[in-house]
Amino acid sequence: MRKGYLISVIGIIIFAILVTIGVVIYINTNSKLEEKEINNTQKNQIEENLIDSNIDLVQTTSEEEKISPNCVFIFKVYYKKCEHIVVNKEIANEVMVNKTREDLESIYKDWNIVTFRNDEVLFYKEEDSICGEHYMLKELDGCIAVYLLDEEEREVLKEKTAIITTYLPEEDVNRLKEGIRVDGKEKLNKTLEDYE
Repeated sequence: MRKGYLISVIGIIIFAILVTIGVVIYINTNSKLEEKEINNTQKNQIEENLIDSNIDLVQTTSEEEKISPNCVFIFKVYYKKCEHIVVNKEIANEVMVNKTREDLESIYKDWNIVTFRNDEVLFYKEEDSICGEHYMLKELDGCIAVYLLDEEEREVLKEKTAIITTYLPEEDVNRLKEGIRVDGKEKLNKTLEDYE
């Protein structure tokens, strides 16, 4: 009988402990919910007061983006008459470091700033002319000469190379006598390399 009595006492103690833990959890949960409700109520009241007082909220940024020392300036020009795009890249010089977009807009008035980041700025503009990268290769005094073509397709001697035409295949020499048109500096350099 003592055994049954002992088991009953232990059961009552365990039950009392479980009830106590349940009550503590319930109280903590309710107090957190009440805190949230109070915070939400206070937040709503603050928002209502701002709306009632007609105060405009303005977002501000703490830092305006500026040019870094390693920033790359990319200049793209679209030439309407020949429909070519010429791209030039350069590293920003010391004077440009820490300039803002507005600073650059006032310095480069003829350009549109398409992209402005601290490490890269893309400038763009259109010109109502040709790009100035149209060439004619011809034979001149036994060498290959490079002529620049103007807007009226007139040839202006740019340079006489050291590439001698007598060692070239006859087909190439005949083409050079007629003239070989080349568009773009890269293509010009590649064509001259092919003849060397």
